[in-house]
Amino acid sequence: MPLIPESIIDEILSRADIAELISRYMPLRRAGRHFKALCPFHKERTPSFTVNADKQIFHCFGCGVGGNVFSFLMQHDRLTFPEAVRQLADHVGISIPEAAAGASSGEHERLLALMEKACIYFERRLSEPQGGRAARAYLQQRGVSSDTAKRFRLGLSSTGWRGLVTAAKATQVSPEQLEAAGLVVPGKSGHYDRFRNRLMFPIQDVRGRVIGFGGRSLDAQEPKYLNSPETAVYSKGRHVFGLPQAREAIAAAKTVVLVEGYFDCVVLADAGIRHVISPLGTALTTEQARLLKRYAETVILAFDADAAGEAATLRGIDLVVEAGLQVRIAQLPKGVDPDDVVRNSGRAGIEAVLQQSIGILEYLLQVGMARHPVSTAEGKVRVARFVLPTIAKVPDAMLRREYVRIVAGTLRLDEAAVAEELAKVQPRDAVARPEKMPRAPAASASVPPGSERMLTALILDEPARLGALQGRLALEDVTDVRLQRLLSLVGEHSTPGQATSAAQIVSRLADEPDYAALVTELVALAQTVSAKDAAFEDCVRRLRRSATQRQLAKLHHQLEQGAKDEQHERKLLAEYQTIQRG
Repeated sequence: MPLIPESIIDEILSRADIAELISRYMPLRRAGRHFKALCPFHKERTPSFTVNADKQIFHCFGCGVGGNVFSFLMQHDRLTFPEAVRQLADHVGISIPEAAAGASSGEHERLLALMEKACIYFERRLSEPQGGRAARAYLQQRGVSSDTAKRFRLGLSSTGWRGLVTAAKATQVSPEQLEAAGLVVPGKSGHYDRFRNRLMFPIQDVRGRVIGFGGRSLDAQEPKYLNSPETAVYSKGRHVFGLPQAREAIAAAKTVVLVEGYFDCVVLADAGIRHVISPLGTALTTEQARLLKRYAETVILAFDADAAGEAATLRGIDLVVEAGLQVRIAQLPKGVDPDDVVRNSGRAGIEAVLQQSIGILEYLLQVGMARHPVSTAEGKVRVARFVLPTIAKVPDAMLRREYVRIVAGTLRLDEAAVAEELAKVQPRDAVARPEKMPRAPAASASVPPGSERMLTALILDEPARLGALQGRLALEDVTDVRLQRLLSLVGEHSTPGQATSAAQIVSRLADEPDYAALVTELVALAQTVSAKDAAFEDCVRRLRRSATQRQLAKLHHQLEQGAKDEQHERKLLAEYQTIQRG
């Protein structure tokens, strides 16, 4: 996807009001110049979430999360940075040029508008007193209330061949446009509706926009399910069903339940299991697993208890583990799906199934031992080799070692041999990744405590202060590499007469929330200082003195070690004396 220019991002940022946007999600209470609220990102009784409307940033003193208006949308709605930028652009009325949004941006928006119209058409059809009666009765029979049907925007397609084609024509929408959206099919006698006499399940993207449909036949003679083809706005492997409805519940539970079908998802949601979605088929994809990681820490796979469900579960385990999520597997009775459990045993029944879900190792051993007899040495080895490739994908080295111990004990194999076998299937590039955000250096006697933090805080509070360091303090004189990087960003994104802002710096750190939180923490620190200019000058003096001491210590060490020759020694000594005189 083409990058959105920084100038457009900054323009969106300048037009947005962070207090107004956050107040749409939760009540804010004015506290002096700022606003306070209970933090939406952790549980608390006393408000520690602060919105600084002057600086257009927020910071929670309880959990440490912070950022600008884009950061809030990314954290709260689990959006990527480009998604947050586009959503806020729509909110403040800024159009992102097609060159930045992609060559087909205009067509993309037209298709989305068309899909929304189609969804409204299907919703109206379902609500018709006569025409929708049978479909509503079917939903009731399946355990879907009218409120849940409305929440998921369920609908009903026409029983005829050209119901949608005719309705669209009346609103100046051509069959060719409907075809591009995957809603109609060309035929010898003209275009006809793709979905006929079907319950319609709208598929929505992370922003809640309709991008496709799944249709469940109400005619026993037709294939049970029919789905939208891939279009410019819909890619089956990148989206899931039910995410907008489940997002808040998933974030609260930090867990998502994956089920196979639309009805499984809707029926469980109706029963009160709100943190449930469907991957639009039995096969989970890498993109879908990455999408889930935005919202959850744990995934419960609750696929049907049949051969296809088992295959989907095994593939799902690998993908979810690779995405860095914890996995549990719900064990359903043979031939039963989650929808059946709710109909037969209600909410208590499905909750019991989910609570009794098992870990990946227990599940893999179950499947492996069902496939291979462990009464023979060969069978034991086959089971171990069935389990180990998945264990190899687990990122936690300590957990991998514990899994090896359990496999060896369960199968009565030599633990060292199992560990050796695991090493064979371990990815060669499986090395510990360095932290994105370096640790603060250990405190040194030559660095005044807090001076570097306060200096950086005061510059982030008023970026124009960076110019006052010219000729007095070098960037390298700040020893904390995290603070050094923030100061460098202020310099890089400021121009003569136009200093950057803390909110803009946060945008440049969109993919590094730890750094964004550090920015807002430091700006908050600066708010505690009354005489900021005097504090700034004091920090500069302290840091210059410590920089001088470090230089002298370095030269002293070189002199003690001995110079290359007499001329070099005189040069070092002269340099030492010059610095000492100041």
